Amino acid sequence: MIKKIWLPLSLIFLFCLSIGLSLSQTQPESEPLSFTSTSKPGIAIVDIFGPIAFNSPSQSLFPSGTRAIIKQLNDIQKDNAVKAVILRINSPGGTVGASQELHHAIKSLKEKRDIPILASIGDIGASGGYYAAMAADEIYANPGSLVGSIGVILGSLNIENLAKTYGIHYNVHKSGKHKDILSPWRASTEREKRMLDSLVLNVHEQFVKDMSADRGLNLAKTKQLATGQIFTGEQAQLSQLIDHLGGLDIVISKAASLTRLGDAPHIIRKNKQGLSDFMSLWQDQLTNTFRNAANPSLSLEYR
Repeated sequence: MIKKIWLPLSLIFLFCLSIGLSLSQTQPESEPLSFTSTSKPGIAIVDIFGPIAFNSPSQSLFPSGTRAIIKQLNDIQKDNAVKAVILRINSPGGTVGASQELHHAIKSLKEKRDIPILASIGDIGASGGYYAAMAADEIYANPGSLVGSIGVILGSLNIENLAKTYGIHYNVHKSGKHKDILSPWRASTEREKRMLDSLVLNVHEQFVKDMSADRGLNLAKTKQLATGQIFTGEQAQLSQLIDHLGGLDIVISKAASLTRLGDAPHIIRKNKQGLSDFMSLWQDQLTNTFRNAANPSLSLEYR
């Protein structure tokens, strides 16, 4: 009897443990100021944590997805109590489409609300994470923060020779000769390699163009920086990738000064998640894990 109930009890324990670990990993960073979301004038902090992607689970059970972040930005557009916005970024990058939509949402907020928008990079603001930071009025980072990695990557695993060694065959029925491009079961043709190189180059040029405009750099200077290199916060400041060195407390003080909200500004957060959000995300995480393991998807990424 004990043996029969041991397995389900163990699974329940592991499930509860995963929830606890997830909550501890995804709670907002401790701040020197209390925060609520009332009509009291204050500064909104928007967390951009982890991989930037749509409907893609992160390492925790409560990922801060790009769609949720954009919703926060849209809510801020309608909230006149928000006098400034701080983008708290701790992200290595993400998919191109999600990064571009997030960048656009921040720019749209700037256009519709004449309020300061400051970016604060924690451990890392790279590639798609830096793409989001570029849309801010000013970028701050710690001296040892990792910044940059400005580039695009597209790749796949090739197990063709391994499959042949063990007599494994993958049957494909396709409507066009390039439909299974980047399949792990075969090598890309020379024509396909040129096509993929052109695709990556085109998306990279989009990044460079936006970076040149947002950071006020000429194209030659921008291309020198957009090689995928990672910089420390100090190096990034010297290269004009960021504006100032300092942590979140420094950025809050700067936002308070710009808005004249005093030394202890009211902090506003728009991110709220309920039980239904958690169950949906947990289901998505399991579904995507098995789906991606069986059939890896094509993913063009800023990382």
